[in-house]
Amino acid sequence: MSRRSADGKNKPAAVLRQEFNEHHCTPVCLILKSEARLAGIESNSLSLADVQKARINLNLCTESKKRKSLSLYERPRKRIRPSPPEQSSSEATFPILLSQDEKDQIVREFRQSTNNSALKRYECSFCGKYELAAACRFRASAELDISLLETATVELRERSRQPRIQSFNPLSLINGAYVLCHLCNTAVSKNSFRSIPVRSYANGLWMGTVPDELKDLTFLEEQCIARARATKCMYKLALGPSGQFAARGNVCILPQD
Repeated sequence: MSRRSADGKNKPAAVLRQEFNEHHCTPVCLILKSEARLAGIESNSLSLADVQKARINLNLCTESKKRKSLSLYERPRKRIRPSPPEQSSSEATFPILLSQDEKDQIVREFRQSTNNSALKRYECSFCGKYELAAACRFRASAELDISLLETATVELRERSRQPRIQSFNPLSLINGAYVLCHLCNTAVSKNSFRSIPVRSYANGLWMGTVPDELKDLTFLEEQCIARARATKCMYKLALGPSGQFAARGNVCILPQD
């Protein structure tokens, strides 16, 4: 149906009413029968004013449906957090000034935790761990029985055919006394070892001192001839037991053939 004829002129109301009554609605019609019933159209013969009123009611219904569907998508997906109330300049909190006694206490604690005595370390004679001096224990070599470690070392030398394996590092002794870290000291009962510490040199972790032929090798040369290469090496920045530690070394990619 169309309100205009083939020549483009508007059809009179009588012609439109007749065409509307004779028309059979299809899905492509502007007003379907179901929509006409929803709009309140029940009579078969309608005037032009009734048709326009029905179209207005139908448009209002469709617009309300569109608004409802759009309102679902317009809802915010994220929850909006409420902003804290703004404080006035009079209510704002400022840093509290410390007294001179509190400042002196902070400086005193910092010096106590960073002085030489706090950073001082010793090498454990039996596992090589660098332990803080406060956690180390000193045992006279004449009083401590290490026969258990010596027996394990002798057996390990025969099985592995490594004659340089030793039970302790003789260079780590201080005034003829062994230095024991916390872990190795727990394995000592009275004046002897009741068990072999896990990280002990007696387990094959100590191969003796470096031979004279290899003492002058550089770090890179050591990596070239080593059977096992370390992924990280630690060096002292200063001599003495209180020297600081830092990661330092050469970077080089070596062929694996």
